[in-house]
Amino acid sequence: MREPWVHLAYAPRGAGLLCALFWFAADDHVYGWFTGAKAHEQVKSFFMLEDYYSKRQTVCYRSAQDDPYGDWLVCSTEKESRIDRPIPVSTELCHELGRMQDAFVREWLLFEGGQDYERQAEALHARGLPALAANIRPSRIDKLATSKPVWTYSSPGADAHVVAFLAKRWPLDYRAD
Repeated sequence: MREPWVHLAYAPRGAGLLCALFWFAADDHVYGWFTGAKAHEQVKSFFMLEDYYSKRQTVCYRSAQDDPYGDWLVCSTEKESRIDRPIPVSTELCHELGRMQDAFVREWLLFEGGQDYERQAEALHARGLPALAANIRPSRIDKLATSKPVWTYSSPGADAHVVAFLAKRWPLDYRAD
């Protein structure tokens, strides 16, 4: 199993979880999953950056829903458009993305209505933090850099350019610095 990189952004005095994503590289491509705030909704989507680590032009794809096997979109800085099948990600990688998503959510995220939400929400409140529809687990908050209004965490060695590239194309409100 690959070890993914992660990036999270959290506004403790605002929208809460702005974005959480993981990704990994395979050949010249980048694959991953993100969630985050768009207005008052939480968007969840798998993605592929085709030819990201090559001299060819990178194409950004994302799943239309939180389902790697469903419909996919091609995303530019101006618009998104549905693509015809087949989807750009192999079945094998869809399985791996699903497993990684489960592990990432268990380690980092807490969603309203999820298992143990009430107890975890109390732990957030004890720290003076809100418990919203989507949250960073209280046990992981100390990993975040808290010197700015938006608290962030990135895996050591993570390619920040991946986050910046995605942030220009995803539907989330969060834009990387």
